[in-house]
Amino acid sequence: MSEKFYVTTSIAYVNAPPHIGFALELIYADAVARYHRFAGKQVIFTTGTDDHGQKIARKAEAAGQTPQQFADEMSATFRESARRLGISNTDFIRTTEPRHAKAVEKFWRRVQAAGHIEKKAYVGLYCVGCEEFKTEKDLVDGKCPIHDTLPERVEEENYFFKLTSFADKLKDLYAARTDFVVPNSRSNEVEQLLKDGLEDVSISRSRKQLNWGIAVPDDDTQVIYVWFDALVNYLTALGFPDEKNLAKLWPADLHIIGKDINRFHTILWPAMLMAAGLEVPRQVGVHGWIHSEGKKMSKSLGNVVTPDELIRDFGVEGTRYLLLHEVPFRGDGDYTKEKFIERYNSNLANNLGNLVNRVCSMTWKYLEGSVPAKTAEPEGIGAAWHEYHQAMRTLEFDTALAAIWKLVDGANQLVDHSKPWVLAKEGKTPELAQTMYQLLETIRHVAWMLAPLLPGSAKNILEQLGSDAAEGSWEKLAAWGGLEEGSKIGQAVPLFPRLEIK
Repeated sequence: MSEKFYVTTSIAYVNAPPHIGFALELIYADAVARYHRFAGKQVIFTTGTDDHGQKIARKAEAAGQTPQQFADEMSATFRESARRLGISNTDFIRTTEPRHAKAVEKFWRRVQAAGHIEKKAYVGLYCVGCEEFKTEKDLVDGKCPIHDTLPERVEEENYFFKLTSFADKLKDLYAARTDFVVPNSRSNEVEQLLKDGLEDVSISRSRKQLNWGIAVPDDDTQVIYVWFDALVNYLTALGFPDEKNLAKLWPADLHIIGKDINRFHTILWPAMLMAAGLEVPRQVGVHGWIHSEGKKMSKSLGNVVTPDELIRDFGVEGTRYLLLHEVPFRGDGDYTKEKFIERYNSNLANNLGNLVNRVCSMTWKYLEGSVPAKTAEPEGIGAAWHEYHQAMRTLEFDTALAAIWKLVDGANQLVDHSKPWVLAKEGKTPELAQTMYQLLETIRHVAWMLAPLLPGSAKNILEQLGSDAAEGSWEKLAAWGGLEEGSKIGQAVPLFPRLEIK
């Protein structure tokens, strides 16, 4: 049986249509999933939508719909966006599905039976945008720093999760597993929260305040808090409470999330799992945000960019490349259409696209489309693969692309230096054959490195090389000499037409 790898994105709130951040997170996770498939692993890759919560109920009311109608329509747009981006997820979870309600109920009962839930009166501040109770120290000038809104005062009797009981266990977790949260800046942030002290968490709302969500087991007057509901989706995808399936596939190997929901996944979720007697995830990868011209994207500023807009302007493959290149996982990135067009033309159209087109065209012109005899592996191939694998395993996708582009740039330099057209004109057949094989085989290596990142482009390049596009192991794909002497390549087809700034 092959080794498993379970990767998830967070599930998106359906209070608004998909935006560029949704695309970014999906593409990150998709690259990871595809990479591990090439390693021969059984990959489980989930995404989905969070359909519950107060802001969903309010959005539905404003739209003149029931919460279910509103959630159904909005969730469908997220599913379609994932499809258009070529995301290879194996499941799409919705919190309104019966299988999820069953999982949440079972999870609640396990935590409650273990003595980690109690009911008590509560007075506090609630940010609807975050779907989170806030303390005064969380606020800036009395407002939520993320949504710049005043939290609402809530006074009601709720069920509470005894998060404080897990403070020491969480500290031990972080001490024992220094890579539990990456990058280090996000891990440091969580460790500081633990040092500052935890508070028990309200995990239900009165139906007088909110009537949209999963009912608390044995107490229909209360609805389960949206985060205590939503986080369980990672278990729902594995058929929880099916313990047999859980034993084979849990824990998650990697949760990929945004920095605004860091504490939920790195403090609340591990504690919830400990309370239920389940293993914590192996790792949580926390990525940054993408801004627009240096400003956070928001509807009020009118600078929100959607996945559909990116696909319209740059195509699916261009969109994937630009987000992976321009938004390093370990920090924030910035979008401007002009910058993205410039990067697209420089790296994709001029460098990669032009290289593939030139080499395939010359192979037909000088060698009748046949792959020449194999040559010895040139310097730099093995080093590029080493750098690439290291970057992919540490979620440094921009660094992985840089390793690939070393080969692209090197191949372009080889063309300019060796001048195959001159070698052909002067009848230097052995030198021509050696140069052309090195170029063709280097492009094959580039294509396979690109396969997790730009799967459509990789497939296109391999087809032009006449190479078998079936998946193999990384060891096989990285071996020099994959192109067989005498095999025919395909006709040159432009990969990335240049874009004009309009």
